[in-house]
Amino acid sequence: MLFNRQVWKRKGGDSGMRILMIALIATLTLAGAAGSGQAQEVRELLGSWINDGYTFQPGDRSPRGTIAYDPASNAFRGTYVGLKLPSERPELHVWLYNTQSRKAQHLGKVPHKTGTVGKSKGEFALGLPAQFKGGKFQGWELVAFSAEARGAFPRVPSGSALTKEQKPAFYLYAPLPGASVPGIYCGHGQDFSFTSNQDHTCFD
Repeated sequence: MLFNRQVWKRKGGDSGMRILMIALIATLTLAGAAGSGQAQEVRELLGSWINDGYTFQPGDRSPRGTIAYDPASNAFRGTYVGLKLPSERPELHVWLYNTQSRKAQHLGKVPHKTGTVGKSKGEFALGLPAQFKGGKFQGWELVAFSAEARGAFPRVPSGSALTKEQKPAFYLYAPLPGASVPGIYCGHGQDFSFTSNQDHTCFD
């Protein structure tokens, strides 16, 4: 299933921009962990569903979630709903990604909870390497989640078997703290993404 995202970007329209501005949730600041004088920046995780693991039947939806970087523990914490992974790639892996260079750095994996709908949410926490202590994410734009094979140690995030030209095929993604990455409409449904590279397509 393919969509002409480049045509939308060129021809665009006020209606698309209005949808984008309404759909993207503004970032907010919450109090940090107890004993920490720093704040945690909570951002919305947007997601792709024209991807391996989805059936495009009633009940399927774009996954969504929230993510925050905790500077006190140097970790990402968050939740998600509506996330489905293909049976051949059942593990949920986390990456830093730059849309300009198309480079990714693997951070690790977090548990994937199936059947996340309504109040049934998946939760994750992932400690980061010391080099990112204090939120030093310079050179990276997004934190993103991919589906990988069981026991895999991937060097690059997987693409999609459904739409082979899509690589990486991230399932969830959000701008990193301090990053300024424009949002774009993906040309279908309520799917949105982020990129500072106009030649970079959406992740599904």
